[in-house]
Amino acid sequence: MDKDILIISEKDQKAYLPYKYKDVEEIYNKNKDIYSSIDDVINKKYILPLNNFKHSISSRFRETINLVMKKEHGSFFKAVDLAFELMFKYNLNPIIIAACRNLEELDIYLDCLDENELFDFNCFKIRFEVAPKLYTKEVREY
Repeated sequence: MDKDILIISEKDQKAYLPYKYKDVEEIYNKNKDIYSSIDDVINKKYILPLNNFKHSISSRFRETINLVMKKEHGSFFKAVDLAFELMFKYNLNPIIIAACRNLEELDIYLDCLDENELFDFNCFKIRFEVAPKLYTKEVREY
């Protein structure tokens, strides 16, 4: 079954990337010596700890390289060129780059981001799960 939603969970400290079942099945069939099941593929490739994205600048660079070279099978020079372009794009969350299946999805997201119309982005849904904030009463002494 396809999963068409990116979940960034502060509660779990994980990012759950969207995927197509046929892609997961293809990865499993090509790498049965590495993965024990389809669930194992999902757990290792599509569920990532948020610590992987702790340093935004380097994460944007790394995720762009991965997108161009591993998912798009593009050249190293194209990957580095785009990575340098996106590295300092501070309003771009690196998890979004990791969630994109191809450069077309990333281009659509960047266009929506530049136009400040993220509600128009429909390649996948994005949901944030934020941990509840604990409120404490502040005691002041006078």
